Amino acid sequence: MKRIGLTGIMGAGKSTVIACLKDMGITVLDCDTINHALMEKGEPGYACLMEAFGPSILNEQGAIDRRLLSDQVFHDDQKRQQLESIMHPLIQQRMEDELKNHKQETMVVVEVPLLFEIHWEHHFDEVWVVSGDEEVLLQRLEKLRKIDAEETRRRWKHQLSQAEKCRRADVVIDNSGTREELQKQMKTLIQGKG
Repeated sequence: MKRIGLTGIMGAGKSTVIACLKDMGITVLDCDTINHALMEKGEPGYACLMEAFGPSILNEQGAIDRRLLSDQVFHDDQKRQQLESIMHPLIQQRMEDELKNHKQETMVVVEVPLLFEIHWEHHFDEVWVVSGDEEVLLQRLEKLRKIDAEETRRRWKHQLSQAEKCRRADVVIDNSGTREELQKQMKTLIQGKG
């Protein structure tokens, strides 16, 4: 099985690339989904985060409110590092467990938003980076996720630059154009890997 790590800055269009891959029958694992599952009550991440951050990260139902947690950690490097030191090992173990369930497949793509920042390159045979014109990405994030440009730029500062991610990538996927152009690009890429 070929293990592909998929990454890119926030708003680059990783979800759109994933949709294209799934449409082509490629198995995709998503570390954000794994992360969210690990934060559910009864999961190891929930207990560890409660111990580290206390009840201020909970909603009225007692579940972890990721927005409250995000508000705390994105503006405090020490808290962000604490969150990462708790969750990254848990995510890595769950990812490896899930990859074992797909050993028979030719290729599995794993979306890891901060792949380079957490030094996970060595877990994959190739790293693909989704990139795009940053002004277009800012507009997409504001329209689709209601995150203004100032907040997006602040969050980007906690990531490697798009240029550096592209430099380190084995494959760069340009998502500056239309969805149709992206689908064509993905089809060509997958056919070349087959």
